[in-house]
Amino acid sequence: MNRLTAITSISAVVVIAILVALLAFTKADLSTAESDNHVLKSDNALQGQVIATQTFNINRFNQVAQLAASANAVVAGDAEKTVIEYREILRREKTCDLPVPADVARGLLEYAYRLRASAMHADSGKSDTAYDSAASTHGLTYCQAVLWIKPLLATIEQGNNNFAGIIDIEKNRQKISE
Repeated sequence: MNRLTAITSISAVVVIAILVALLAFTKADLSTAESDNHVLKSDNALQGQVIATQTFNINRFNQVAQLAASANAVVAGDAEKTVIEYREILRREKTCDLPVPADVARGLLEYAYRLRASAMHADSGKSDTAYDSAASTHGLTYCQAVLWIKPLLATIEQGNNNFAGIIDIEKNRQKISE
């Protein structure tokens, strides 16, 4: 019996040692899993915060763009109305058909082409069909120049409305960053 008891005791000790080793490995795996879970929860919280900030910014950008578009629509409507009024006034002017000196008209035309070229994309393979017509062969009259003034000023005002919206967004972004 002594031998049997010794074998049983050794077997029990071996089984207990194996169970203790398995328990230690399981505890280590559990600790690693808990650590990974904590890291994932932290990452999810940070991602949620980033997504919330981006959503807020997108909504703010859309609001500013909508306000600028509304203001620009009013400006465009006012400019169109003014041009119609000016045409009616200029229709009765006797000096309306006097030409602007050729050098001045050519300078204005070249300046308009430079502005257009700087605003166009660098891809020369795509032409802008809005501006593909040939230049006018007759000179610029004073009445035509007068009719250009209000639309040009309206375009500047529309650009200023857009820039004001961008400045507003940047100010808000800086406040949030502080």
